[in-house]
This record gives sequence, structure tokens and C-alpha cells, in this order.
Amino acid sequence: MDKKKIAVGYIRVSTDMQADKGTSLDNQYARIQEYAMQRGFILENIFEDAGYSGKNTNRPGFQAMFSRVRKGGVGAVIVWHSTRFARNLKDNIVHMAELEQKKVKFFSVEEPEMSGSSGKAMRNLMAVFAEYQSDVTGDHTRSVKANLKKNLKTYCGNAPLGFRNEDGKLVEVQEDMETVQEIMGLRAQGLSYNKIANKLNDKRTGNKGGRFYAITISKIISNPIYSYLDQGREKQPIEINRVH
Repeated sequence: MDKKKIAVGYIRVSTDMQADKGTSLDNQYARIQEYAMQRGFILENIFEDAGYSGKNTNRPGFQAMFSRVRKGGVGAVIVWHSTRFARNLKDNIVHMAELEQKKVKFFSVEEPEMSGSSGKAMRNLMAVFAEYQSDVTGDHTRSVKANLKKNLKTYCGNAPLGFRNEDGKLVEVQEDMETVQEIMGLRAQGLSYNKIANKLNDKRTGNKGGRFYAITISKIISNPIYSYLDQGREKQPIEINRVH
């Protein structure tokens, strides 16, 4: 079989907001499948990382993808957008160079093909902008945390698991908060998002009446409000209404 026609895909989301902007894992998966079919690629596998930042390459799906590439026999890597691959200029340069050295082509569904010296320069410029965007997002997250520390006001339409929204204030729901604490404990033991979701689904009906999924767990673990509450309870009591 022609190596050039064998491809692997890579998809990633790091926050709950991305799922609302058309960049959900399911959407990325479908777009990569469609792209591969149109280009005549045989899509061997699509590796994924749910709830992982692109600021570094400490991502199990990303590492598994490169492990497969290094074994040989792969001619292309396909992503929905280059920001899914990396949001760090250094990582982008290093791993793109490795793909080039192994004669593995890189394709982005949402971006034009970039080849040669000019294409490499354009990819680097895009990586610089992606890193800048990531830094700005980090600054915003820190600002949100500061606001939560100040008054526990909600910052989205739906209250996160463990709370309910009452007149713009987060009111803690004890039963749901116990579920959050269980999730954090299981993650601390090293369980994957999928294993945590399966364990919870075996015990109860799931997230506010529904089922838990890996992406649900990743959203809960990455939500800054829970890290704030942990810090707040250690330092000082928090005056908050509880609903049993």
C-alpha cells in the first residue's frame, strides 16, 4: 500500500467554550474524515486529547500520534486547524520539522496548504499568533478567577455542576458538590476522563439527570471555580447558601 495515502488525524479541545464554537471533538472528527475522503487518504486512526491545553505537548493523544508516525508507514497528519496541533511556537517548529524529516505531510482542514519555504514561514507566523492568543486567554482566565474570589458571581449562563444560579450568585448544592469532589479524587488517583465517566455512570444516572462523558469530566476538572473553592476553604470560610 502506498505510504503517501495513509493518514492519521489529531483532534483536541481544552475548554468547554470550544464545544460551543463548532470546535467540539465530534465536529473536528467529522471534518477530518470528510477531508481525508475527498483527498483520497486512507484514515488509519484519529488520536484525541479532551481537556488538554495546546501550550505544551504533554498530551497522551498527541504523544500516541507521534509514536505511530515514528513507526513509519504514515504519509500525512490531518488536523481541523493548526491551533489544535500546538499553541507554542517552539513545539510547533520542532514537531513540524520532525514530520518534514520523516516526509510526512501536514494538512489543516480549515487552512490552505502551505509548502516550501514560504509555507514554513507562514506556519511559523500562525504559530506565533496562536501562542499570543493562548497567553491572552490565560490572562482572561486569571481575571475570571480573581472575580470569583471577590464575589462568587456566575460568569456563564448555566451554573457549573455543584451550583445553581440565583440572581447572579452561585448557590452550592451539596449533593452535586459531593459528585464534583468524587471526580477530583478519582482524577488525583490517576484515572482517565473516560474511566471516571464510566465509574460515575455505573453508580448513578449522571450529570444533572444525564450521562457523564469524558469531555464532561474534562470541563469540570478544568473549571477554575473548583480550584478557587478548594483554596478558599483552606484559607477562610466561605459564606455561601447550601441547598440539600
